[in-house]
Amino acid sequence: MIKQRFITGSHLPEKEDKLLCWLSSELGTRLGQPRKPCITSNLSIYWGASYFGLDKVKTFQLSNQNQQYEILRLCCSAVIEHVYSIEKACVSYMSKMVLMHETTEEQMLYALFSADEVKHIAQIRNFLPTVQRIEENRLLRFLNSLIDTQNKAVILFILLLLDGWSLSYYRSLAIECREPDLSFILQSFLPDKSRHHATEVMLCHNLPLTLESQSAIVETLSKFLQIMRVEPQYTIVWAIEQIKGDLSPHQKIRIFEELDTETQSATRLKFLRSLMRNPNSGNIVQMLEARGVFQPFSSANYTCKV
Repeated sequence: MIKQRFITGSHLPEKEDKLLCWLSSELGTRLGQPRKPCITSNLSIYWGASYFGLDKVKTFQLSNQNQQYEILRLCCSAVIEHVYSIEKACVSYMSKMVLMHETTEEQMLYALFSADEVKHIAQIRNFLPTVQRIEENRLLRFLNSLIDTQNKAVILFILLLLDGWSLSYYRSLAIECREPDLSFILQSFLPDKSRHHATEVMLCHNLPLTLESQSAIVETLSKFLQIMRVEPQYTIVWAIEQIKGDLSPHQKIRIFEELDTETQSATRLKFLRSLMRNPNSGNIVQMLEARGVFQPFSSANYTCKV
């Protein structure tokens, strides 16, 4: 079995005419007759201001109606791009696990999981904004940077956190979504994510970890957790700045405080830490704690850049 093999990342063209008809045919076989979603919400505003906490942000409240709409549109677009790109990264991660399999059954299972993620991509891409800003997002850049790692343990632990977190995240998105078709699609992802996560929990329990693998996992998860400390609120501040113009550090601090970022950060990190509760993660969690990466984001420590 060839273990060391290059897996392409997420920087691929979105369309190739020679393959498009074959892809459509294959997706039609698995998903049924494709149809365009019936958009009933106000253009692309799938989540309201209260979902993002913007109703508590004075800068947003004092903005005119058009500016409020544009800020919300950017926030909603960023959410769709997050979901799309996470699913796209998961296809690559699952494909990596197919190559790194230890048994035929594991190879078959991750090939099926990869197919699940492909279906998710096909379903969510109808809601993508025409102009995307994927390259601006730190979480997505981080996920893309890991695609070519050759350490199975690192890939498995990232999948453990990513599927566990997205299971909770997609559920909240589905509940709050104003667009029925999009809400239904997000809910349909949940059984797949639950199965994937349960498998990764089992594999992590039984995975022998060398000191080298533990060190690599700690390095990788440290970067992941540093991003997750403030990622959703960081995106909201970014959206406000795109519409209102450059914000001073003091203005950004005030917005982070109005968004209750420290509390949100603590809750998010506590949940991610809970996903690591297994016999193989004790030393890893201790080393992560020693690095302080479970400490929530504090606006008091903000200077000029998150």
